[in-house]
Amino acid sequence: MKKLAVTALLAILFAGIAFAARPIDYRGIFPSDRESDARITNYILLKKDTSIRFEIEEQGHGATDRIKVEKVQLTSSPDVIFSDPAGITTLNISESGIYEVSLVPTVSQPGEIRFVLRVVEIAQEARPDTATPMQTASAAAQVNTNAAAISQAVIVDAAHTASTEVLLPFPASETPLIIPPEVHAVASSSHNGMRFPELKAPAAGFFINPFSGFKFIGEGLNLLTDNERRKQVRVFNRLGDGSLSEVEGSFFSPEPDILMFLPKKVLPGAIYYVDVSDAEGNRLAESRANALPELSIEFKRVSSDLLAILSWQPQETLMANPAGQMLSLNNCDITVYSGQELLVTLTGEQTGLPFGSLNQVNWRARPYSLEIEIPVATIASECRVEVLAAMDGSEQKAAAYRGSWQKTFDEDDFSDVAASDDMIYEKAKEEFSIQPFSAREQLAETTGFAIEKSFSLVADEADSMVSWPQDVVWDENGSLWVLDSQLRRISNYNTGGQMRISFGTRGDSPGSLGLPVALAQKNANLYISDTARHAVHKFTTEGLFVVSILSESASGITIDLPGGICFRKDEMWVADRGGARILCFNQQGGFLGSFGTTTAAPIEAPVSVRADEDALFILERSGLVKKFSPMGQFDATFQSGSSDGSGLEVDRWGGVWVCDAGKFKVVRFSRQGATLTELAAPPAAKPWLPTAAAVRVDGKVAVTDAANKMLHIFAPIE
Repeated sequence: MKKLAVTALLAILFAGIAFAARPIDYRGIFPSDRESDARITNYILLKKDTSIRFEIEEQGHGATDRIKVEKVQLTSSPDVIFSDPAGITTLNISESGIYEVSLVPTVSQPGEIRFVLRVVEIAQEARPDTATPMQTASAAAQVNTNAAAISQAVIVDAAHTASTEVLLPFPASETPLIIPPEVHAVASSSHNGMRFPELKAPAAGFFINPFSGFKFIGEGLNLLTDNERRKQVRVFNRLGDGSLSEVEGSFFSPEPDILMFLPKKVLPGAIYYVDVSDAEGNRLAESRANALPELSIEFKRVSSDLLAILSWQPQETLMANPAGQMLSLNNCDITVYSGQELLVTLTGEQTGLPFGSLNQVNWRARPYSLEIEIPVATIASECRVEVLAAMDGSEQKAAAYRGSWQKTFDEDDFSDVAASDDMIYEKAKEEFSIQPFSAREQLAETTGFAIEKSFSLVADEADSMVSWPQDVVWDENGSLWVLDSQLRRISNYNTGGQMRISFGTRGDSPGSLGLPVALAQKNANLYISDTARHAVHKFTTEGLFVVSILSESASGITIDLPGGICFRKDEMWVADRGGARILCFNQQGGFLGSFGTTTAAPIEAPVSVRADEDALFILERSGLVKKFSPMGQFDATFQSGSSDGSGLEVDRWGGVWVCDAGKFKVVRFSRQGATLTELAAPPAAKPWLPTAAAVRVDGKVAVTDAANKMLHIFAPIE
């Protein structure tokens, strides 16, 4: 390639002698999201003893001073350099050669800038005062070039701005340049005039190809020694203790200006950090890339549904959160077929949510697994589930994993018969009793909590395969209500684990549940958020259906994806994640109003809401906790650090509790966001996965554990 480059440049030099005098246009774009030091660099061939003028026009605005030519440098002799803080407009050329022309924005205001740079010959008799070199290796007089000799060699992108779009300029000359394709457009990056490697593969949205690893481009990368390569390019994994561990591997250059790094082993599901530094070891850029997990697809028949379980093993040595490894199927699409008919396609963005419903198909994501619930009635004979992913080197997403299930038609197969335990039933083997309790006046910020009681929430193995305890609230009488979103079941327990009543059935008819995700209790009634049916259902505490609150366009009521519910006096507040709004109703379901995003206080993906006498607290998917007045006026916010916030609780002593299923912890914060205490994970067969927490007036804390299908009760340490 070096020989080709030399041949191309010589061709430009000789061809320049015969070119007619014409201006050259360079077209480019500085994007709106550019970084503060963004620049666009072009390479042009300039001839000795000629003068040129730089003219810059902004698309639609004519001549502009929003962009300037900051520096012009001879590539073959870096000492020949022209620089002007105010911008270079004219230039005399003292030596023929390829010059590097750097353009930068002169304004810091945001906004896209589309421009055209024209390089124009200045007539001999009309030459103005021109820029002079800062330093020259020889007697480099001010140089002018005949515009006939101005030609494009290569173009490079903006430093540190991977998203910067640079359009290739088009020479005004009608005579084509004889430049091999390999040299016509070469992309690299620069920092203070120095070249450094730029990561080109895997590209954004693509997984690491374990057979090719990482690809970098940059001028002369193939000429670096192994020590220089390892100094400028480093790849890391993040370990369980949060530290970075450098990845073992080897470098090689398959062709000029290309550098490959092949890890000794690519860990499935791992996150890889790529650091690029200059020759002195100063970090210039950081990138991230994912390795595709090794998936297994398992099918289970549960009543009238087929459960497809996609799972992968965590990397025990890596940090157990999205900074260390993949907890969800990012950048993957899931397709579900009945025979050749496509039932549903789930994007990576959808499966990254904790739960959802589309075209009668429900799903629930948890760390290292995804469960998809498909009605058997929608399956003709075969159900096929495919995981589509884009591997580096491919042009588009393709099926990386595939699993199938065959429907049986045995006359003696009664698996389609609805299970009777979806009906309301009582389980009173012994008298149901509630131990007396009393409200406590004080609970210090320094109070710790210890496990007092744990009990199972499922009675048989079939239920344990599906169960997902999603929410828990304390009844005013001191008992507990637990919502299981996958079993569509609401159950009432005492603190000893004895169940009084359990009810719930799946369906679309009045009184049935689609995908319940949250509940609240007030007086003798229960209120249940249902994301699949876009409704809030009201039941009595005896399991009798009362009414469903639905969207009403005539009244201006829109319920999209209702989540957490709470009461403030007689007002029922509902967090609507889909509409990014907080809705308010009375106990009868009458709509009282709502509030949503404002410029001062945006609300994004609210998953839960809690209230005290004076304020509303909102937990967003990002982990932010925001405080509002009941009138929707923003008051304060703090970051809980949650990577998968699911449960929010506010206790009567000023504590704010956040359940972080992604980091497997429950934390109590002050109203100002200071960490007060963290509950220790209770003994269990699996690491716990807390989804919700509820605090009783005596200070006891109930936590639902979706991984172990259990409820844990913690008591204050006196």
